[in-house]
Amino acid sequence: MQATQEVGSYMTTTISKQQFLNSENGMLLRKELLRMVKSIDYNTSYAHRRLDTNGSQFVEKHMTYMSIHPTMDHWQYILNLKLMTKIR
Repeated sequence: MQATQEVGSYMTTTISKQQFLNSENGMLLRKELLRMVKSIDYNTSYAHRRLDTNGSQFVEKHMTYMSIHPTMDHWQYILNLKLMTKIR
């Protein structure tokens, strides 16, 4: 019974993640993260992830986080990321 509940929970999480990623807001958030990756104003690379030249790990990591937390203010999260990664 517990294994069935875990699979059901995983399926619900996967479905809600896909819904977020495919939503208009999800697509706009992804575009903003990609803008950050392409900009010289933000440090979106990680020392241990030098092979990630196109920034896909940065984008996917934060898109996954936002999809897991659907009630948070995603645009505030992006603004906080910008503050934390801003090159001064």
